[in-house]
Order: sequence, then C-alpha cells, then structure tokens
Amino acid sequence: MSIFETKLNDDYSWPEPFAALPLALDASMVDKLDPEYVAFFREVLCERPDILETHKYPVAHTKAGGNVIPGQAPALAVADTYDIAIPRKHTQPDAGSIPARVFVPHGEPPAAGWPCTIWYHGGGWVLGSIDTENSYCTHLADRAQCVVIPVDYRLAPEFPFPACVHDSFEALLYVMENASALGIDNTRVCLGGSSAGGNLTAVMCHRYAASPLARGLPPIRFQLMVVPVTDNSATGETQPSWAENALTPQLPAAKMVWYRKIYLPDAGATLTDPESSPLFYPDESFRHVPPAFIAAAECDVLRSEAEAYDAKLRANGVPSTLHVYKGVPHTAMVMNARLTQGANLVRDTTAAVRAALHA
Repeated sequence: MSIFETKLNDDYSWPEPFAALPLALDASMVDKLDPEYVAFFREVLCERPDILETHKYPVAHTKAGGNVIPGQAPALAVADTYDIAIPRKHTQPDAGSIPARVFVPHGEPPAAGWPCTIWYHGGGWVLGSIDTENSYCTHLADRAQCVVIPVDYRLAPEFPFPACVHDSFEALLYVMENASALGIDNTRVCLGGSSAGGNLTAVMCHRYAASPLARGLPPIRFQLMVVPVTDNSATGETQPSWAENALTPQLPAAKMVWYRKIYLPDAGATLTDPESSPLFYPDESFRHVPPAFIAAAECDVLRSEAEAYDAKLRANGVPSTLHVYKGVPHTAMVMNARLTQGANLVRDTTAAVRAALHA
C-alpha cells in the first residue's frame, strides 16, 4: 500500500511502528546531507523520535509537547513585544478572535510608521503556534527593521481547511485597516511564513490582490516564502523532490502526507484548490501578486514545489528570487544555531525583507 492510501488511526497517528533507537539517517540521504547536519543528527536528533517520527504519535500528544525543534538560535531583544486579539469583521463572525503577537524593533520609527511583516508559522497546518517561531520573528524585526506580527491561526484536525485561510486573511485585513493604531505604514507590508506558513503567504497574496475587501487599501509590497508547500497534490511522479528526498529526515514524504490527510481530510478537489495549493492559481492571478523571495532546502521533499512556484511567478512577470540551501532538510530555518546554512537562510531572508521594505 502506498503512503497516499494509508488510513490514519483514530487518534490521527500514522499506522507504523516506531523505529529502534538510536534513529539512523537513511542510506539514500547520507551523502546528500551537509556534514554539519549529519553531525547534529548523530549527536542529538537520533534520540528524538518526537522530532523525527512526529507523525507516529497521537496528534494531541504532540500538540501538548509543543514540538519545538532543537538547534534554534536564541531570540533577540526587541523594543517591545505584546499580544493582541484580532476581532473578526469579514469572516466567520462566530469563530472568535484571532490571537497575534507584535514584535517592535529598536530604533526611531519612520514618520509614517514602521514597515511591517505579517508572519504565518509552520507546522503543517496541524502543529505550531504563536510561540514556535519567536526566535526567527525577533531576528526579522531586528535585522529588517520592521514590526513583525505572527498570527495564531486555527489548526487541524479540529479546524481543517479552510479555517486557517479565513483566519490568515482576517488578520491581514485587520493589519491593513488598523495600521495607524499598530504604528505601521501599510504601504510597506510584507507577508511571510515558513512551510505551511509559506503556503498561507502565497495564498494570502493571491486572495488579497483579487478581493473586493482590499479595494482602497495599499497593495502588499513583498512576499517571503521559506520552504513553502505549494502543491498538495504532489507525488513522486509529479514533483521530482518527492522522489529524490522521500526518506529525508524530519519531513519525509510519509510525514508530509500525514499533514495533508489531517488538513485536507476530504481530499479530492481540495488537493488542487488554489487556496490549499497556490501553484494552481491561474496565470492571471499570478500577474497581480508582489515580488518574492523563496528559500528552499536542497534535501527537502518540498524543494521542487518551491522551484515550480518561483518559475510560475517569473513566467508571469513577477520578480522572484529563489535560493536553494545546499545539503539541508526542511527545518534549516529553525536550526540556525547549529547549521551554517540555517544561519545563512536567516541572514538572506531578513536582508531581502529589509531591502524590499526600505527601498
């Protein structure tokens, strides 16, 4: 039976036994991976089935543990951090407010207000929270000299697709409509996110450009996608990296399918719905989205989806920069204390946002 035909257990765990400890890198990946990653794997990750075999645990167990990946640099000090509750105005009024956090950089704000990045965290639309990418958000606020607002959107399985799409769009509209109260300049806004958050970033750019609710509001200036999911219908036959990196550590193909099954339980047309798979937006929609920086990882099952998305942006006249970080898997961004390539990714992405928002 293929991984795409696998039926999850009632507790949403993947029906496969845990591997014996210490866990080992698959032979197909050892020579591809950066020696720094291999060393960190053998030192730390080989004893962490909660990180490497997340999909084999009940979802409730993993959510309770926080699923914080080791190897992340400490958060930087910023001028201010505070939480807000975003009221619903345009979507699902009975769903309650949306939590968000505001990171304010040190320095004197420009007369029109700080530039801003709205950030959507990773976790396969199932895991992650407003806390899991605090470190990256502080680095982005400090290095790009912008306010960073991560959004705590609802997660599957309790809230499958399209709940997080609604929350992400509601948060985007709130920031654009309440810029003065937040001390930001809504003519200089970037949307950004990692993994599932990179997916939501792409979707938000298309949705905002097409929505009547955005009329009269400034366009989005820039989009930053880190190891994004762009094609939820991907297989080894349709996306090369799904075959090349099927047994990569931390996000093997089976784990990505696990996320997909929880987020898109009805499968079918939702797999290619542009709001779950933004690669399938028509060319006309692509022509209206902002310039992009896309960070991909060479040893990521998702790499070719990032490459395809970059190609479609450029084919439709949208400036896009794609950087593939050699020898690292999906999680490089949050392993920046241990991986040179992870630190390079943080440096490059924050520099790209700074250049775009301070041009």
